[in-house]
Amino acid sequence: MDKKLQVFVSSTYKDLKNERQKAVEGILKARHIPAGMELFIPTDKTQWEIIQEWIKDSDVLLLILGGRYGSVEPNSQKSYTQLEYEFALANDIPVFSIVLNDQFLANKKSADISVQIYEYEIENAAIEQYKEFKNKVFSNYAQSVETIDQISTEVTLALQNFIARDSSDYQFRGWIRGVEKLDPIKYSWERNINRYLDEKKRKGRTQVTIDSYTGDFKILSNFFKDKNAWDINIEDMRKFFIYREDNYPLKERSSLEKIRGVINGLFEWMVKEKIIDLNPVKEIDSYYYYRKEKDILTEAEIQRLRKEGANLRDRAIIEILLSTGCHLSEISKIDRKDIDWVNNTVSLTSSKGDKRIGFLTEQAEKSIKQYIQSRNDQVNFLLVTERRPYREISPDAIAMVVRKVANKAALNRPISPRTFRNTYATILEEQGYPLNIIESLLGYHPRKNRAEVYVKITSRNIWNVLKKRPDF
Repeated sequence: MDKKLQVFVSSTYKDLKNERQKAVEGILKARHIPAGMELFIPTDKTQWEIIQEWIKDSDVLLLILGGRYGSVEPNSQKSYTQLEYEFALANDIPVFSIVLNDQFLANKKSADISVQIYEYEIENAAIEQYKEFKNKVFSNYAQSVETIDQISTEVTLALQNFIARDSSDYQFRGWIRGVEKLDPIKYSWERNINRYLDEKKRKGRTQVTIDSYTGDFKILSNFFKDKNAWDINIEDMRKFFIYREDNYPLKERSSLEKIRGVINGLFEWMVKEKIIDLNPVKEIDSYYYYRKEKDILTEAEIQRLRKEGANLRDRAIIEILLSTGCHLSEISKIDRKDIDWVNNTVSLTSSKGDKRIGFLTEQAEKSIKQYIQSRNDQVNFLLVTERRPYREISPDAIAMVVRKVANKAALNRPISPRTFRNTYATILEEQGYPLNIIESLLGYHPRKNRAEVYVKITSRNIWNVLKKRPDF
């Protein structure tokens, strides 16, 4: 299919109108679709909320950086340009930057001295912030230009490069022509799974094997019920295998690798049938390699994360994740009444509605109390948005908080809520707690491949089971 990328153009506005136009020309020349703030229409949403939606809907972010830092967003005290750039990185949206070099800026200034080209010309100039942001930009995909005509050329070349690496590195959603639109029947899970199983039957697979495949494919199709096969990328499949391991019984540790082989066969068949271009399962390392080393935090990293929590809410999020090892869907649903201050516990509800009890460390108890005392709203959710109207914070927003704090702490590696869950389990294991206790705290149900004796932990018996309050 002739895929067209949506490219969000980010820059300061008044001083770079001509440069933005050249960038748009380059995008159109490469036969892609530009998007930017000049296309916004009035709505009841804030400017930043609209920008976030546009960036999330885009495939690539193009930054044009001149000599100015740009308008500053009040809460973060960062320019909208920097916020846009960092938001794209945080959401795994590829970025590339066109940076106007010193000669370009000098020529631009001499052509019209009335235009404020440099940050030092602005009232309340943010010169140091501009320099730091510029250094960050050059640490990623960036190209300096000396003339305005170079902009269009560099943009076109960059987009050609992205498209060339689409299948191997990016799996962009993109846009396709109406005549090429995805046929919902052609890409439906039910149709393709049935066709694949029919082919396997004709090739002599036993009914037992077919039934086993059917069970695996049912879990797969339920997980991706809102996505067709064309839209699934490598990261989606990684999330699926984690979900598969955490939520369904496995007879032995090699079982997930066998399941990966079964699903890989389905995707390979869809590639052969020209239903999809890329098999995302093929790019995932074997289960043994992928799960060989758990991603955990060191003691030093934990202390740096605690230190860099930007506000009381962010600190509370970090401490709850450390104290409970909860999933994103669980932490976002915590209600104030779920906290048992007498027993220092919290009731957690999974995405399936299952409940479990977690303990609160002294650090978590202190952080949560400070956060609640700082609020003046009546919202029942424990964690809420920072802006009015206050409401439940989404799992995606919590994940963004984790990434933001990790970036400030300069951990120099990706950190996710699952990192905290792995760390939680590892600390409890190192402190000598039995495997069955740890599994119960993590919310695993009794099953043959888990610990032999399952312990049901409640708010009443938790301290009899644990003996003492863990502190980390």
